[in-house]
Amino acid sequence: IKLLLATVPVGIILLLSEYLWRRKIIAGERGRKFIHILAGAYIAFWPLYIPMDGIFILGCIAFTFLIYSRFSPIFHAVYGVKRKTYGELFFALAIIFCSLIATEAWIFTTAILFLSIADGGAAIAGRLWGKKTHYRVWNMSSLQKSVIGTSAFFLLSFVCIAVGYATGGAEIMRTYPIIIFVIIPITTTILENLSPYGADNLLTPLYVALILVNLQ
Repeated sequence: IKLLLATVPVGIILLLSEYLWRRKIIAGERGRKFIHILAGAYIAFWPLYIPMDGIFILGCIAFTFLIYSRFSPIFHAVYGVKRKTYGELFFALAIIFCSLIATEAWIFTTAILFLSIADGGAAIAGRLWGKKTHYRVWNMSSLQKSVIGTSAFFLLSFVCIAVGYATGGAEIMRTYPIIIFVIIPITTTILENLSPYGADNLLTPLYVALILVNLQ
């Protein structure tokens, strides 16, 4: 039952995204971020239903499925973008590695929320309101960002931290406030800017998880 609670909603999100794509309601980046935010936010709370070794197995299954679907058009909403990206594969790898690293559920939750809420929200904000504030890091097309998107990531990082605080990380966060409330938001924002081809989907949550584990 717990396994169904963990996986069925994610499956529904994928099927709904495909339906919306076929109805031409969402497409391209909007379709990807629809899955990215909703599925990621739900996966962040998987430790409520299944143990970390179960999450590791599900992450491996997801990675295998995404490798297959990359060469077979199963879910158009996942791959319906023109730019070169491996973000969906890095997404699955983030689940795998964070499940191995996280020593407590709240650490996994916080790290994956950085992937889903902060990163996904930044992408949406940048696309909707950041068209006039675009810039390229190292003049790379894969690193086209916007001031609005980057600002949104920074602000949403505090939402992720607040959830971590509420779900079990209060003591650690009160002990190391500078690291939690200053260093992590700034450095993850920089890391998100410097990671090409969707690599931030892995590097950002992995970085957050490693810091939080080492503060224990």
